[in-house]
Amino acid sequence: MEELEDILDNKTSKKESGTDISVLDKNEAIRKRIEAILQEKASWMKYDGFLDMPVTFTANLGETTLTLREILQLQNGSIIDLEKPAGESVEVYVNNRIIGRGEVMVYEKNLAIRMNEILDANGVIYHISKERFRK
Repeated sequence: MEELEDILDNKTSKKESGTDISVLDKNEAIRKRIEAILQEKASWMKYDGFLDMPVTFTANLGETTLTLREILQLQNGSIIDLEKPAGESVEVYVNNRIIGRGEVMVYEKNLAIRMNEILDANGVIYHISKERFRK
């Protein structure tokens, strides 16, 4: 990071190859050098190797509480109320971390989720903290 500070602190005009660098050229050169330094420093953040890693995708349709008596009385055709209004978006998780919300739909004879909200990092933190306070 010292390199970045040196570049940013250097406000005097320099000569490269015997010609004056204009302010715009100098700014462009500084920007390119900063990008190169940041790319070099951030090389550990490359995630290409992770792109084919399998993750668990979960959609939470709802939940309810049943007594043991109610569970033992379940039969084919029994209906369990998930206490969630029909048509309401469902939470979508990857590896147990919320990433967004979507709507349940049928796609080629299978249940599917149409994503209608993808959370950014701040949204993920908000929803995780909301879940913890709810419990």
